[in-house]
Amino acid sequence: MQQKNIFFRSPAAILIFVLILTGWIISALYFGHSLFASQKSASLPQLGAVTGELFVSHEWWRLLVSQFLHVHFLHMLFNAMCILILASAIDHKHGWRVLLLIYLVGGLAGQIASVWAYPNLVTDGASQALMALCAGVFILLPRGRLSWFAGLIVAIQVALDVHAIGNIKAGHLSGFVAGSLLSLACLFILSSRHDPA
Repeated sequence: MQQKNIFFRSPAAILIFVLILTGWIISALYFGHSLFASQKSASLPQLGAVTGELFVSHEWWRLLVSQFLHVHFLHMLFNAMCILILASAIDHKHGWRVLLLIYLVGGLAGQIASVWAYPNLVTDGASQALMALCAGVFILLPRGRLSWFAGLIVAIQVALDVHAIGNIKAGHLSGFVAGSLLSLACLFILSSRHDPA
């Protein structure tokens, strides 16, 4: 029963979920597309997606906003649902501060790496932050039921990356590494607080 209500006890996870859906709806309305139609990647910088121009324009806010923009409806929905599930579990076990730290910093690290590695392409989407959350589940909830689910997400992402470019995308790898380091730091801090003086 406790597990069934986990989603309703994580306002932070719900907020992220809603922001991703809102980003999609705003994109569709702005460009006059159907809610289920793909967005044009080259047009998304108008709404906050990021390219290599960032290093000239210094519009750093794009690194955050771009995480809530997507090109494909199913990709957006997959990211949003997976994030809701994993983020709710991390929040339930370790609190919203740990969740937001992993999500935001991991996502930002992934976006920066993606822009740096592919400056001529448009960077958008929440996949980088999702990879950070997967790492967080592996480290912070290693014996939880969601570890297999996070593993499946990572396997799908790696397979898609290898199929698309023959390698793991820099943003996804960096998001996962950042999520791992942040989760280890959180685990160390949380365990040190529980240790007797």
